Amino acid sequence: MHIELLKPHTHAGKRLSVGDRLDLNDASARWLITQGTAKAATPATDSKPTRRDATSGVSTTAATQGD
Repeated sequence: MHIELLKPHTHAGKRLSVGDRLDLNDASARWLITQGTAKAATPATDSKPTRRDATSGVSTTAATQGD
């Protein structure tokens, strides 16, 4: 189950902040939700640009320099 932290929390020895997301087993996730430490969340999508997005087009620096 995917959760989003509403309070700071330590998981597996790592300190996590408000807004961090975890994918936990249902029992652990529900326990954190019951404690008010987390809320259910949808899986986060990867927002990193694809290789094609990162390399397509002309460099704006090169295109705007002149004279």
